[in-house]
Amino acid sequence: MLSRRQGAVAGIVMALLWAPMALVIPELPNLASAAEIHDFYLEHAETMKVILASVSLGFIALLIFLGALIEEMRPRSSGWTWMALASALMFMTALSVALGIDAAAVLLFDEVSPETVWALHSASFLLAAPAAGAGVAFFVAVAALAFHSDAWPRALAWLAVVGGLVNLGALGGFFSLTGALNSGNGLLGGLAGPVAVWLLWIFAVSVSWLTGPSRASGQSAGGGW
Repeated sequence: MLSRRQGAVAGIVMALLWAPMALVIPELPNLASAAEIHDFYLEHAETMKVILASVSLGFIALLIFLGALIEEMRPRSSGWTWMALASALMFMTALSVALGIDAAAVLLFDEVSPETVWALHSASFLLAAPAAGAGVAFFVAVAALAFHSDAWPRALAWLAVVGGLVNLGALGGFFSLTGALNSGNGLLGGLAGPVAVWLLWIFAVSVSWLTGPSRASGQSAGGGW
């Protein structure tokens, strides 16, 4: 059985492994210009290699965290529990595919035309749009679980509500390559918001596990949602 402490450590390790994304997210171009995207890789290619590898390693820690999360909710297991697991795995799958496509852009940017790099980069970031539904579903599920049990502090339930709204904004990538809706650096559709809220929620849950009561004393009586 995965303990709260093991899950918490895994969540914090995952957050640390994903944190290097902050080095390049402010520099991301929108998806409308092949020249700007090529220049981005010209400047950040080596950094991107390290970041992509680090995020991929972070999936190991994320899976351990998810295992502990499901173990936490198993005594009150319901459709919400399995919805949270399924949507998290779906989100991770989409992100894994995006990382692979972006790796191709990183490795090929000086071997192929700027238009090809543009296409690869755009495809990798546009995956955030269809993945938005999975992100929203995850946060709806964990919000429902948090509001209807004493497993987590109520603040984590409200943070999950915010997470659902932020992930919903990523749907904007379907509608524009520029401006607030674009999946590259858009205020609503861009990568920064969804990634930040996933990291913040997982880190907050991890801290609550480390500082809160044990699983046995923290469980509510009876079945739940």
